[in-house]
Amino acid sequence: MTTDLDRLRAAVLALKVPHASKRAPAPRSSVFGRAAAAVPADVRRRTSRDALEARFRNVETSALMSGTTLALLVQPDRGPLPPTLQRSLQLMVAAKAVVLALGPEMPRDVPADRSGPLTLPLREDDDLAAEWALLALGPAKRVAFLARREPDGWDWMITRDPVAVQRAGTAILERVPHLRLRVPALEH
Repeated sequence: MTTDLDRLRAAVLALKVPHASKRAPAPRSSVFGRAAAAVPADVRRRTSRDALEARFRNVETSALMSGTTLALLVQPDRGPLPPTLQRSLQLMVAAKAVVLALGPEMPRDVPADRSGPLTLPLREDDDLAAEWALLALGPAKRVAFLARREPDGWDWMITRDPVAVQRAGTAILERVPHLRLRVPALEH
């Protein structure tokens, strides 16, 4: 015979150990897709990863310049950030930018004082695991490098369109509502 205490104990244990079937579905919003919908003419088709490294570095340089108050990175590679990219992100933080990096199997590091980049792993079933992005945002700045892995290469774009960058930034921040980050408003 099950008592009220047993039912209560079972309910508490169920809350402590969530079951996969009760877990919220992974976000399906594509960072690349949201921006591409805003400016389809900026999309370039099927390029190799090596060819995109220089394009990524151009946006990284822009993010390091003054005016960046929020930098958002989606890393397509598993594991921690490469040391050179980690150094760049730390320089952005030193310049008073909030920096968020997401990636598959990325180590979780969310310093309360925001003295370093906020790094969080993406869920295995998140569609962003097939995307690569760097957004530099500020009151007078909007620039984004966005790419999506396809079977035979990467579709990509670099855009300064404020609507496209806003949409892409929002798609990233939807993954981390607990951080209470917002895309900074543009000055007119």
